[in-house]
Amino acid sequence: MFTRRDCVRYVGLGGAALVATPKLALAAPTPRILVRAGPFPMGTSEGEAVALAAAHGYHPSWLEGELPRRIVHLPTYAIEKYPVTNQQYAVFCAATGHLPPYAWGGPTPPAAWLDHPVAYVEHADAEAYAAWRGMRLPTEAEWEKAARGPNGFTFPWGNVFDPTACHWNVDPTAPGPGTAPVGLHPAGASPYGVEDMAGNVGEWCADPLGPSTAVVKGGCWAMTQVLNLRSASRGMSCQTNIRDRFHGFRCAKDVT
Repeated sequence: MFTRRDCVRYVGLGGAALVATPKLALAAPTPRILVRAGPFPMGTSEGEAVALAAAHGYHPSWLEGELPRRIVHLPTYAIEKYPVTNQQYAVFCAATGHLPPYAWGGPTPPAAWLDHPVAYVEHADAEAYAAWRGMRLPTEAEWEKAARGPNGFTFPWGNVFDPTACHWNVDPTAPGPGTAPVGLHPAGASPYGVEDMAGNVGEWCADPLGPSTAVVKGGCWAMTQVLNLRSASRGMSCQTNIRDRFHGFRCAKDVT
C-alpha cells in the first residue's frame, strides 16, 4: 500500500544518472479544455467513506478530508489536457533561470523523459511555472470537476476501476522516472476530455491544507491501492516543499 508517508521514504530513489542531454526544441503548448460553468457533486458522503474504507482495508479517518459530498457551483474555466511535461518545464527553466529538477542531472531532462510529466517540483515551482505561462494552478474543486464531470464519476472514465486506463502500480524501487509519457491512456479521459488525471503524477492544486501543506489530487504511478486513485481522493496531499518523483502539476486559467 503506497501512501503519502511513502513519498518521504522513497525520495531520492532512482534519480537520473548524469547523461548526455538532448538539444531542446520549443515545447508545443498543451491543449486547454474548456469546462463550462455549472454545478457538480464534489467529495464523498460519510456512508461512502465508511464503505470504501472497509472495502480497501483503511480506517474511515483516511477519507475525512473528502467529506461531505456536496454540490459545488463553479464559473467557466480552462484546464490543460495533460500535466506539464519535462520538456515544457525545461523551456521555462531556460527562459527564467529557474532551478531545474535535480533528477535531470543537468539543465535539461534526459531525452527519454521529455514527454513525461515533470516531477521533483514543489508547490512554489508549480506556481512559478504557471505564472510564467499566464496561468495558475487549478483549485481542488476545479481539478475534481474536470476529472469527475458533471455527474461526479468515481474515476475520470466512470464508476468502475479500469486498470488499463491509467499509469499506476509501478515498483518505486525500479530504475527510471517511474512516470509514463502523457497521453498514453486516452481511455482514461474524463467526461470533458482531460487526460492523465489518475496515476502518473499526483498534481498540486492551489488550495492550502495548512500553513505549509497543500492539496494534491490524482494519485501517482506508484499507487497500488485503487482507493487513492479516485478523483475525490486527497491521499497524496503533503508539505508544499516536497520535491520528489511523485508530484507534478497542470495549469488552469480563468475564462471571462
